[in-house]
Amino acid sequence: MRAVHAGLRRGLPPARRATPRERPPTVGHPRARPGCARARARLPAGTRRRRPRDRGGHETIAVGIARVADVARDAGDVGTAHRIPRPTSLAAVARGVSPVTRRWPILGIFILSGAAGLVYEVVWARQLVLVFGNTTQAVSAILTGFFGGMAIGSFIGGRIGDRVHRPLRMYGLLEIILVVVVLATPITFRLLHEVYRGAFGTLEGNPSLLALVRFGLALVALGPATVLMGATLPTLTRYLSRDPSELSGSFGKLYAANTIGAIVGTIAAGFVLIELLGLTGTLVVGAICSATAGLLAVVIDRGRVPLPSAQVERVAAVDELPPPPRIRLAIVLAFTSGLTSLGYQVLWTRLLASGTGNSTYVFTTILAVFLIGLAAGALAWAWLRTRIRDPISLLALGQILVAVLVVVGMAGVISRHVTGFLPLATHFDELFTGYVSPVVYVVLPATFVMGLTFPAASSLVADPTGRIATNAGMLLAANTFGAIVATALIPFLAIPTIGSPATVAVLAVINATVGAALAFAGPIRDRLGRAVTAGAGVITTALIVVALTGGRIFVDPNVGLITAGGGRIEASREDEIASVQAGEVSGYKQLWVTGASMTLLTVDAKLMPILPLMLRPASTTELTVAFGMGTAFRASLNAGLHSDAIELVPSVPSMFSTFYPDAARVLADPHGRVIVADGRNHVELTDRYYDIIVVDPPPPIESSGVSVISSLEFYRAAHARLNPGGVMMQWVPYGQTLDEFKAHVRTFNDVYANVIVAQGPGGYGFYLLGSDEPLAFDATAVRSILARPRVVEDLSSAYDSPEQTLEGWAALIPRLVRLSGDEAARFAGPGPLITDDHPLPEYFLMRHVFGPASPQLSPSQIRAP
Repeated sequence: MRAVHAGLRRGLPPARRATPRERPPTVGHPRARPGCARARARLPAGTRRRRPRDRGGHETIAVGIARVADVARDAGDVGTAHRIPRPTSLAAVARGVSPVTRRWPILGIFILSGAAGLVYEVVWARQLVLVFGNTTQAVSAILTGFFGGMAIGSFIGGRIGDRVHRPLRMYGLLEIILVVVVLATPITFRLLHEVYRGAFGTLEGNPSLLALVRFGLALVALGPATVLMGATLPTLTRYLSRDPSELSGSFGKLYAANTIGAIVGTIAAGFVLIELLGLTGTLVVGAICSATAGLLAVVIDRGRVPLPSAQVERVAAVDELPPPPRIRLAIVLAFTSGLTSLGYQVLWTRLLASGTGNSTYVFTTILAVFLIGLAAGALAWAWLRTRIRDPISLLALGQILVAVLVVVGMAGVISRHVTGFLPLATHFDELFTGYVSPVVYVVLPATFVMGLTFPAASSLVADPTGRIATNAGMLLAANTFGAIVATALIPFLAIPTIGSPATVAVLAVINATVGAALAFAGPIRDRLGRAVTAGAGVITTALIVVALTGGRIFVDPNVGLITAGGGRIEASREDEIASVQAGEVSGYKQLWVTGASMTLLTVDAKLMPILPLMLRPASTTELTVAFGMGTAFRASLNAGLHSDAIELVPSVPSMFSTFYPDAARVLADPHGRVIVADGRNHVELTDRYYDIIVVDPPPPIESSGVSVISSLEFYRAAHARLNPGGVMMQWVPYGQTLDEFKAHVRTFNDVYANVIVAQGPGGYGFYLLGSDEPLAFDATAVRSILARPRVVEDLSSAYDSPEQTLEGWAALIPRLVRLSGDEAARFAGPGPLITDDHPLPEYFLMRHVFGPASPQLSPSQIRAP
């Protein structure tokens, strides 16, 4: 026992008691050591002070072991290399739990919180798109509401977190209150939809005021929940960081834990939960995670000692002091990190999704890899923190390295299509080589460095005033504010002006410039090292500028993909929503959006407004949802209808003249209007009524967001915009299973009592025609429509037109019908419906992997039982 005792004491400071001047600060320590001034101050009046005595036996060994563990843990901390290690309290030793071990439950709780937060973000984004639309302005309002609430919550939570005695209990209460707010959001969103509907009718002609209304309503919708979410990280940082020098380590660990949770939430929601449980069920799962985290925090806090009153009062006394220069530098770095990291996420998603069909699973994969890189970097910082004595040098090198990795990824992978992207229906090995591996190559290295440098900036905010939660909150708020700026500047200004590839380069320039500035200003110990670091930044910046001006280093991947496939591009433009190209392949005109072929000049598109008109020859007004090549819009005007055409992507209508020489005449027709807006939103908010509504969703059928114009709620909204006896036409392309096609017919038939299913003569899909009144192709009505000027000429001009004369078309139209009357209902049978809450076409992975096999759709299968 003496040998053990002597061996332990050799690693400890001298046994004499330190004077108050020599004694290190004990900010946040659960209990003051016996004999210190703070301990004496808390003794009740009249209590006899006892002289401290040497501990012996098992108490001495326990304290010695705990102190050695603390020495090993704290060795090499930034700014604490000469700090006298504090002994662990006897209460903690008696419970058999070390301070390090006590952190694991908290990190586990924050993993749950991170998973819930990402689930909320995914679900709310989809739900609010149904309220405000899917335009860039609407999405920007949603993101601003989300990030704005997070920033406000981070700032307020930081200031409050430093003033409470039990920050862990405060965190638990925040999570529990959040559950109530989250479960109320579906009702809140529906109420806001009605408010927005009323405002839209008044402000439709004033887009600026309408945008302000959107931003205000988005903040009202998301503010309460996101403020609570934003307050959680600084609060927990305060709990884990009882000493200011511990802030960086605690912040990094919590950031890593929260990001790991976000990875779990991304994968679970995107690949499993939404398909199985729907949006509302997924939201409930997130609420369960938040409730679990909150309750566990409250239970754990019951066994913890509150922060001393003197410490809280000390923070309150210095709370109004301005932040020191290093803290201001950390805030600037956090802002830059938020600006560039969200900017890269937006741009990589656009560029890496080229040619994939915009599947939800593509976006989920990119986001998951992005978060994996951030989490890995944060974990690396937690391991490196005690080994880094000069964090500014690390931050400088990190910023420069991010710029280099981004440029290499852009020039070497995205612009070159080294492997080529494949659809998600391929085998796993082909899928990994064709899509996942390029995402990993581009995203993972750069995000790893980003994930390391952001928590590293927290090492600059460990000021001696004890404002732990306040500084952590300011850091997180600055980072979130940078993300808000990115959502406004990048889609609205940078991308339409210089394009996505060049915008990537601009962000890399920002990283490199910040890195070079840090290298010059930071305390790099030797001049040679400073010169080398700064030189690397300057060289990197120069290379990026060359990339911007050199022409072929950065290439739009959509252009590269089309030309690599033998296509010839006649017009190309990128706007805030997508990259759009018009051209031809093998002599056939095509329109591409984000690298995916949208449509051809096929007869199937030319018949879209004509078939409903043949069923209701007296119709005068028509609405086309999805302008595309303009084929249906032009056909409706040629047939004498007054037509409104809605297009989500602003650049698409500008390609109209590439496909039709008479585009100028068609666009000048006073009976036609082309409106750039969200089609679903327009149908729900307009006060106009139509005799015919034509919906031509962009292919493929599983594209992200397509379900909003093929769901039960959309069909009901369209039904409300039809005049009595009006007809709706829904186009359903091939590329799905028989069961999935039946779900489309079943959902359509649930709203329209009378349905016809007709096959497109070009062989690209099927028409669903629905009305409240009986439908049948009358021979006289068909001939009367075909006899109108330019109708037969337009139909016959398609490259795949099966007929060239009025008589031929009159004979063909009735033969296109596959199902009519009650045959559609019998064909579809019982089963699930496509709803806003269950967007079945977009989420299919579990069905395809684990569900019963269903054959691919073919015309021979479309028959009544």
